[in-house]
Amino acid sequence: MGTRYKPNMAKLESLDDVNMALRDIGLAEKELESIDSDANKRIAEIKTDTAKKGEALRSRIQDLSAKIAAFAEYNKADLFKDNKSVELSFGKFGWRKTTKISVKKTTLELLRKMKLIKCIRVKEEPDKIAMAELDDETLMQVDAVRKVCDDFFCEADTEEVNRDLLKNGA
Repeated sequence: MGTRYKPNMAKLESLDDVNMALRDIGLAEKELESIDSDANKRIAEIKTDTAKKGEALRSRIQDLSAKIAAFAEYNKADLFKDNKSVELSFGKFGWRKTTKISVKKTTLELLRKMKLIKCIRVKEEPDKIAMAELDDETLMQVDAVRKVCDDFFCEADTEEVNRDLLKNGA
C-alpha cells in the first residue's frame, strides 16, 4: 500500500479523473522512492570515502597521543609535581580527574529495592494509546478530549501503477 495523502482541492470532474490522479500519485511515489534510494546510496558512498580518507589522520592522531602519554608518564615526577597539566605553545597535556559510574544489568532493580528512585531516570509523557481506553468523563478530568474525525485519504495502488507502466512500455 502507498502513502496516504490529503489532496489539495483541485477540480476533478469524474471518477476517471480521480483514478488518473491516483495513478499520478503512484508514479510520483515511485520516482520519490528512486530519488531517496539514490541519495541514500550516495550518502553511504560519501561516508565510506570520508572514513577511508580520514583513516591515516585518525591513526596518526592516535599514535601521537600515545607517544605524548608515554612521554608524560615517563616524566611524570618532573613535569607534574606542581600542576596536573603542562601548557605549551601548541596545546597542553596532562591528567584530569574524571569519575565514571559503571553499572551492571542488576543495578536498576537494586536501585528500586533500595528506594534510590532519584537515581533512576524516567521519561514521563501521556500514553495516548492507553488514554483511548478511558471514558470521556475521565478524559475531561485530566484536561484531555477525544476527537473523532472523518479524515479524507487517498492512496495509490503502486502495484497497479507498475503493471500499467509495463503494459504501456514506459
